Amino acid sequence: MNFWQDAWNVHNRNELSSFLAAASRDFAENPEAWENSDIASFLEAMGAWVQDCDGVFVRNGEPLPSADAWATVAKAVAAARVYE
Repeated sequence: MNFWQDAWNVHNRNELSSFLAAASRDFAENPEAWENSDIASFLEAMGAWVQDCDGVFVRNGEPLPSADAWATVAKAVAAARVYE
């Protein structure tokens, strides 16, 4: 799995769900490939990337995510905390 390339190919809810399932499988099968192997460091890194990501979108010719996109990510993280 090429996470970076696969992430840029997510354009809808089903593709995101598939991407997350593949990421979960990859973590289970290749934990040594993950720099942030616990939830605390993963969330910290995710937050840091969100703060610094504008240049990534600009360099890739992509528009910056909308406020609604950021709110959806926040809701997904909050829901995953308790969702079974």
